[in-house]
This record gives sequence, C-alpha cells and structure tokens, in this order.
Amino acid sequence: MMKAEATKEVCMDIDTYKLGICVIAIIWLYVSFFASKKFYLFKKLFLITTIVYNLFYLFWRFAFTIPWSFGIVGLIIGLMLFSAELIGFLQALIFRILFFKPFNNIIVPIEEFQELPTVDVFIATYNESMKILKKTIVACKNLDYPPNLLNVYLCDDGRRIEAEQLCKELGVHYIKRYNNEHAKAGNINNALSKTNGQFVMLLDADMVPKSNFLQMTLGHFVDESVGFVQTPQVFYNPDPFQHNLKFDNQIPNEQDFFMQDIQGGRANYNAVLHVGTNAVFRRSALNEIGGIPTGSITEDMATGMLLEANGYKGIFVKNLLATGLSVESYSDLIKQRERWCRGNIQVNKKWNPLKIKGLSFMQRLIYLDGVIYWFSGVQKIIYILCPIIFLIFGTVILEATIVDLILFWLPSFLASILTFRSLSFTRRTIAWSHIYEVAMAPYLALASLYEWIFARPIPFKVTPKGNVTNKTEFKWKLALPHIVLLVLTIAGWIITFTQFNNNSYMFVNLIAINMFWSVYNVSAIIVSILICFERPRVRADERINTEESLMVKNKVKNCETVEGKSVCKVGYKEQVCEIKDLSESGARIQCTMNNKEVAIDDLPAQENGEIYVNIEGIGNLKGTIKRSISEKDIKDMGIKFDGLSDEEYDKLVKKIYDNNKGYHIK
Repeated sequence: MMKAEATKEVCMDIDTYKLGICVIAIIWLYVSFFASKKFYLFKKLFLITTIVYNLFYLFWRFAFTIPWSFGIVGLIIGLMLFSAELIGFLQALIFRILFFKPFNNIIVPIEEFQELPTVDVFIATYNESMKILKKTIVACKNLDYPPNLLNVYLCDDGRRIEAEQLCKELGVHYIKRYNNEHAKAGNINNALSKTNGQFVMLLDADMVPKSNFLQMTLGHFVDESVGFVQTPQVFYNPDPFQHNLKFDNQIPNEQDFFMQDIQGGRANYNAVLHVGTNAVFRRSALNEIGGIPTGSITEDMATGMLLEANGYKGIFVKNLLATGLSVESYSDLIKQRERWCRGNIQVNKKWNPLKIKGLSFMQRLIYLDGVIYWFSGVQKIIYILCPIIFLIFGTVILEATIVDLILFWLPSFLASILTFRSLSFTRRTIAWSHIYEVAMAPYLALASLYEWIFARPIPFKVTPKGNVTNKTEFKWKLALPHIVLLVLTIAGWIITFTQFNNNSYMFVNLIAINMFWSVYNVSAIIVSILICFERPRVRADERINTEESLMVKNKVKNCETVEGKSVCKVGYKEQVCEIKDLSESGARIQCTMNNKEVAIDDLPAQENGEIYVNIEGIGNLKGTIKRSISEKDIKDMGIKFDGLSDEEYDKLVKKIYDNNKGYHIK
C-alpha cells in the first residue's frame, strides 16, 4: 500500500513550470534538428544546442545527484559513474567538433603531374591463402597506370614457396625476409629498403583495389606538402554482427561509420588516421620519419600521426576504391579489437600526442580521443554494473527521482540520439552503438587495463580471412562474461522485488530508475550472447550483388518423328537472363521465361548441367549448374565457372571489383 502511495506521489510531483521549460527545450531540439537537415547553418546551431543540453545535464548530475550522504562505497562508485559520463561527454564534444564544418571530398586529376611518377604497390601478407592473394595481385596488375611506371610487390612474411610461384605465374615481384621482426611494420620497411618507387601504395592481402585507385589518389601529391592519401577500408562480406544475427545487409558494417564519416571529420583538422591499408605514401616523407614506426603492434596510427607531426598533410579521399574481407567470426573480431586496443595504447606511451612536437591543439585532441576510445570498455562496464550493484545491494549510486530524469536527463539523451541521426546518416544509430559497445566491453576493458598496467609484449597475429565452415557453433567462453552479467541482473531484479522493504519516496524512484536502466543494458547483453552463435559460412568466394543482363546459351534436345522413328538433334537456345550475384568462381542467374520460343524446361534444370553465359566485357564463360529452382515463369540457377583462362579471370576480377560497392544497407 505504501509503495502504491509513493508511486502516486511521484506521478503528481511534476512542477508545471519546470515541465513547461522541458517541453519547450525538446520542441526546440527537434525544430533545430529538422532545420539542420536542410540548412548547414542550422547544423552548427543544432550541434551547439546539443552541447548545451549535455552540459546542463552534467551540471545537474554533479550538483544534485552525487550520493554524498549514502556511504563511502556509494560515493566512490557514484563518482566513478559521473567520471565515465564526463569522459563520454568530452568524446561526444570532439565528435561534434569534427562535423562543425563539411568535409569536401576533392579529387585532384592525375594529369596535374607534368611527368607521372613511379609507384610501388606493396601487398603485405603472412599466411593468407593463394586464392585471396591471386585476386589482389591481379587487381593490382589491372591498375589504370602506365606499366613501365608501376611495380607490384608481394611482401611475404610467411616465406612460402607457393606464394613465390604465384608471383612468377602472374608476373609480379616477390619479396621475403628471413625473420618476422616488428611484424607488418618490419615487413613493409624491408620492402622499402629493396625498392625505389617515388610513391608507395599499401594494401592488406585481402584488399582488392579498383582499377582507378591511383587515378583518384595520386594527383594530390602534386602538392609537395602531402605525405599520404588514405581511402576507406570497406568490406564486401558481412561482419559477425550482420552474419550471426541474420541482419545481413539490413545494418551497416560496424566499421563503416569511422571509415567513411569520422575520417572525413578528422581530415578537416589534418588528423587523418592511417588504417594500415588502402593508402598511398610519398616515399621521401616515410624516409624522413625513419620508415614505418616500430615498437607497437598497430603501426598504422603512429605512421599517420608522425607524418602529420612532421609537417605533412594527410588527405582523405572518401571514394570507395578498394574492398576486402571483414573479420568473419566473432572470436576473431574480439582478438582483432584486443590487438588494436593494446596497440593504440602502446603508441600513446611511445608517442604521446600531448607531448609530440609538431601537432596542433586539435590534432593532439583528436589523437588523444582516439586513444581514450579504447578505454570505452571500462566506461561501458561501469554503466552496466552500477544498476546491478543497486539492485543487489541497495547501494545508492545516483540520487535522483523519475521527475528529475524527465526534466534533465531526457532532453540530453534525446540530444545525443538526434546528434547520431544528424551526423551518421544510415551508418550508425545510438541503439547499435550501445549494442556494439556492450558486446565488446568485457574484452576491451581487460585488454586496455592489462596493457596500461602491465604493458607486456604480445605477438602480432594476422586476423584469419576466407574461412569456410558448415556448422553452427555456440562459443561458450566468449559468451560467458555476458551470461554472468545477465544472471547478475536477473538476480538483482529478484532481490529487489522480494527482499527490499524500504518504501520511501526516494527509494521507490531509485528502484524504478535502476530497473529501467538495467533493462536497457540487458537488451544489448542478450544480443551480445546471440552473436556468440557462429553461423556457417559455406561459400568459398563471397559473391557481389549485381543487376546486369546477360545472354545464357544451353543445349536443347529437339526430337521429331521421321518415318515412324524418333529422331533427336542437339542444338542451342539463347535467353536473356539477369546476374543476381557474381564472384570469380561462379554466379547466381535468374531467367524469366517471357520468350514464347523458350519454355522454362528448355533451360537445364539438373545439377551438373552444362551452360554458357555471355557477360559484357568478358565474353562467353562455360559453367556447370550446381543449383536450379523453377517457380512459375522464373528459373533461378547457381553456376560454377569451369576452366577460366588467365585472361577471363583477369577480366572477371576487374569487372567484379570495379563495380563493387561493398556490403552495404539495401
């Protein structure tokens, strides 16, 4: 009865004047948001509005909600929570500043050079399959650049005979070294010492460039102050979030937002982050900083930062100019992010952006923010544990009422949501950011604290790519941290409703707040557990979606009765069909039987049936039918190409990857 009265008191305790101000503030927030979508001047006004709302919330949080009188434990945890929110605000502030002015994606024509320079292409590899290497090498040979000025090098840290043989077959250079000192950075430095091109194009083994890569990037180097040009790292296969959750291309790749939007904002302040691939460097600029920096397992961040500190410009070209393989399993994703986390902290220790000479204030701030990001796991764990601690132990961490949250927290939270909608386009939402952060939080928290405290060396390991699996497997060890958090939260709910008898007005409010908070966290925790169901990846080659007409030719048996005997002749019939997806090993083709002369049964339906497809720009390719489904007047076939010549393979790779737009939202 007392609980019901307290709840009723909560509902009636809304100050009409304060509520009116809150409503006006929210209305203005939405007005400025919609205006910012049409007028860039209003975008600045909108961003300033959101910053003011967040600051007002933080002032209220510190002045009125810190639990000063509820015991030392609650006070310490409460201050930790406020510190996490304060750091989050500073990161959000930098995020907004990056978008205060629009990014101009400028392409400088390569014709600006009076004389075209020499270019060396380095493909860094260690243990990638020959199939992955072959299409990357072929795409590099297809680069639209004078062959006498272009040299392609496979930089093999795995010292594999088959890789050397592949280079001989494809007519490119092979470089190996007899130790793996400094991992990828050492591999590239070794190649730099054996080559002399004026510019160096860096690619990971799985990154397949478009033929116009150099046409779109090299022109910037007419400006002698340009040290490197970075393009987005985009993927053509689903990442573990897309694949394991069966969202496929309904949600963006987890990295797209940074690679295509944040990088543009960083470029406005000459703080472009080199991401280890898809970039072109001025060799003389690399020589000035001693080549690719060593002493960290993430050499890429240090490379760009040191070049910019040395007075060079880092240019970001937003065009999609190369696509590659995303991490395919959740376990490999975690290992990759743990390595990135520790590597970036290592870079900060060796080349502290606050101390390094040559960086501007904004460059220091942006690079420092990039390092702080890797402590976001600690920040998120605090957000997850705080409501659990209250629900289980009754420890007051936040002294507030529901009405307080409506008046102060809600406008600030809405401001954050609308900021994401305004600045991230379709590549990120605050809901998916919450899921991504919760999914990675336990692992990044441990990795960041371990590296910061102990700083023990860890071996560099290449992220596996191109794996094929045919079974679903639940990764219990990966799911365990989130299962524990889920169990603790449920335990907190049970304890709260069965053992706590404090019916005070404040305590009822705190229960409601922490229940809502914990439910918000649990939604992401459950998704994080579901990601641990590793779904099969059965395709040997990822297929690229396409919509293109082609001519299909197949054998047709025509029979007629002659003098009482059945006489059959084998001929060919042609039908215009459509490619639905395409890879270097096969395609999915869909034929609509609207031609009265060609019945649906005229096309071979049996597996292993022979078929010829004529693809524009390539010619006739022979294939074998591996799957055929007929429905009404539509036949859907999966085919495998047979016996491709070197010329056909080269043309196929060029066609696929020149038209590849990455694995994106439909």
